[in-house]
Amino acid sequence: MPVERRSFTVKSSGILRQLVSPCFVAETITIDGASPRPLGRRFRSLWDTGATISMVSQRVVEELGLPVEGQVNVRHAGGVAKGLPLYYVGLLLYNNVQIERIRVGLLAGQDIDVILGMDIINRGDFAISNKNGSTSFSFRIPSVEDFDFASADSERGAYD
Repeated sequence: MPVERRSFTVKSSGILRQLVSPCFVAETITIDGASPRPLGRRFRSLWDTGATISMVSQRVVEELGLPVEGQVNVRHAGGVAKGLPLYYVGLLLYNNVQIERIRVGLLAGQDIDVILGMDIINRGDFAISNKNGSTSFSFRIPSVEDFDFASADSERGAYD
């Protein structure tokens, strides 16, 4: 069965230093199937290409009553965090972009509740633009095209 394409774009009125969007987190999120569809709770999420897996804060764990499912090591910009508590959650992003049953580590010492890492980003197409002094970012699942800005520029004669 083909995967339904879903996408969204977040636009700002200026240049952003962080890519933040809301997301719903629950133990399970199923909106297209016959299963119940608990939407969980809404949290702030940060898109982080430097994180190998996604993470949730202690607040998320406590509010959802998530059980520890093991341990996980996470690579991020600050190094490697070893032996973090491991949980499984479902995520619902803008425009019903859903990620079912993904493993997440425990996020400590941050002012954000969810880190969306490369385990989410590599499931689709992700693009960032800062045109005219305004940041926008787009995400689409599943991936449907390759982006190649260099080839597009050279076709227009940018390197002649």
